Order: sequence, then C-alpha cells, then structure tokens
Amino acid sequence: MKYLFLLLLTAVFNIMLAQDITFSSDKRLVQPTVNGEVKAENTIEIKSSLKTPLNGKKTYTWTINGSSEPGKGWELVKGTTLSGEKIKISFNKIGNYTIGLTIVAISGEDENEVSGEVEDFISVRSVFPELAALYAQKPVPNYVKLVEKSSEYIVKPKFANDPTPNLFLAKGYLGLVKSGNPEPRFETAIEDCISSFVAAKELDKNGVIMDDEHQRFLDELQQYLLNENILVNYDADPKSNPESYDQLVEYIDYYSQTTSAPVCASLMQGYFKYVKKDSKGANLLWNTEILKLKKFVNLDEKTAYGERYKDDLGNEIILSTVDLKVLKLGAMKVAQVMKTRDNQNPKEACKLLSIVEPFLIDDTEFATFYSKEFNSCQE
Repeated sequence: MKYLFLLLLTAVFNIMLAQDITFSSDKRLVQPTVNGEVKAENTIEIKSSLKTPLNGKKTYTWTINGSSEPGKGWELVKGTTLSGEKIKISFNKIGNYTIGLTIVAISGEDENEVSGEVEDFISVRSVFPELAALYAQKPVPNYVKLVEKSSEYIVKPKFANDPTPNLFLAKGYLGLVKSGNPEPRFETAIEDCISSFVAAKELDKNGVIMDDEHQRFLDELQQYLLNENILVNYDADPKSNPESYDQLVEYIDYYSQTTSAPVCASLMQGYFKYVKKDSKGANLLWNTEILKLKKFVNLDEKTAYGERYKDDLGNEIILSTVDLKVLKLGAMKVAQVMKTRDNQNPKEACKLLSIVEPFLIDDTEFATFYSKEFNSCQE
C-alpha cells in the first residue's frame, strides 16, 4: 500500500531529499486555529539543514503549497520569516500542506542553489467532536446515527482529504455488524466497514490512524475478523464445506486490507491459489512473500498494539498480535501443503518455517507444530 502507517509521531521527523536538504519537525499533525486564537496545537516549527554543506552566504526561501504568501490556510507565527533556516507557522484550514525550500549560497563569484520539496509534509485535521461524542455515547453508541453523520462529513469538500470521517464511518459500520442490526440498508455493513477504513488509510498522510483511539478500533476490527470469521473457518474443506471455505477466503482478504503488513496474509492467499489448482501462481506468491519476510528487521520495541519492525522496503510498521496470528496460520497451512506436495520431503517447508520462526518465537502453538510436525527442521 502506498499508504504505510507513520509511527514516529512522538519523535523528530526527518525526510531526506535527493537535493541533500533535510526537513525536520516535532510533529506532522496539527489542528486548525479557532477564532484566530493561535495555540500550540495549531503551530509547527520546521527546520532545515544540508547534508552536504554549502560555502558562502546563504539565503532561504520557503514555500507552503507552492506559495510564499501567507493567507491560504496558513500564517507565519509572530517573529518568523520565510527567509531563515527554520520557520514556525500556524494553520486555519484543514488539509495537507506541501513544504518547499530553496537555498542559495554565494561565495565570491560562485553561486550554488539547491531546492527541495516534501509533499503532504503536514496534515491539518479536525478531531470531529460530534462524531467522537456519538462513538463514546453510553451505554451503547448510536451506530446508525454515527454512520449517517460520518457520511455527511465525508461528502463535504472541506473534509475531502481528512481520513477521520472515514474512520468514524468504519467504526459505525463495525458496531452495526457486531450488534446484528437487521436493517436491509446495512446488509453490506462489513464490506462498507472495510472500504471506509481503506479510504481512511489512503487519505492518511501523517499518522492519524496511529492516534490511540483509532488504534483501539483497528485492533477491535482485526480481532473481529480473526476470531469470528477466520479461526472458525480455518479448517474448512473447499469440497465438503464450500460456504465456510469461501468465508475464510473472503475474510482473509478483508484482513489484508486493514493491516500495514499484508505479507502476513499472503501465505494464506497463496494457499487459496493452490487449492484452485493454480500451483504456479501459488509458488510465485509464496516465493515472493518469503523473500519479503526475510528482509524484515525487528526493532525490539513493543507497543500497546504490537511490535515495531522495518519491512522489506525499509518502512517502519507495527506487527499487531493479529498480524502474527494470521502469519502463523498461513505458515502452518502452507508448510503442510509443501511437505505433501514434495512427497513428505520437508526441505522447502523448513525454509519457510525457519524464516517465520523468529516472528513467532513466543507462540507455543507454533512451537508445538514446528516440533511435532517437522522435528524443528533438525536433519
């Protein structure tokens, strides 16, 4: 996915440009000013530096969304200019903002210029108190009203680039699914929940989904997909129980759209191809995804929602508990298929299991399977 959850919200953000300009800030998400009153949550300080020093006197020219003229959703904080190494700006309009900078260095007769730009460096978003209040309503949220109100916000041009209404829409739909709302208009609620969440991911440039309240919802959604649908159908036979098997296929696909690590679903998706007699497609998918897994790096940092890793592209992600469980289910299923396919020769299956094992080092079910079915791949 293009969109990868950005997990550095409490750290300093650095984006290296080909032109050797570095931008950094202490946050990427801010809220718009209200009634012209500028507060800390409305401002951001952006610093610049050069990876390769330039000699001579330097001049700096900053742009926000391509303009050096304040007033189009942003203003300079008092005491700040657009001609320094850093700027401090406030925002009064929701949206994503691109940061640009040109540095000119003059030394004697020599003049050097570098320019850089980072698209969607800042996201200005509303917290949508009306939607938050509906979702927090006690004893039970009014999910129908939450869906209706969220839908109203989504179609407003002002919020076209804000992922938050889509997140609340997904929350509303999941609530309808779990509460068993019988209204015909909500018969596709789970599909609508997933599509709303996917829309939010695509709009989220700077980690809105990483807000604690949204991470709790994501965990709830993934747990529902796993416990209520994937696990109960995991052993479904496509011939004797095609309905349950099709549900397994469908919900693995739903899960793959919610995770920041779709590679965890790919082993199962390859298995589905194999069942359809597409062994070439299955093997291609397995080989591709196994190579990706080999490149993952454990950052040895646990969060409330999982462990931090760098993926095969070097992006920092969180592998949730559900991610690891789906990875385990796929690995066990595929290892058995490979062993059967290869006339009980465990060589290829063991290659897969040895790569997956470090991710599941504390999983007793996997350890038992690995030991009992494959003798821990000891020759």
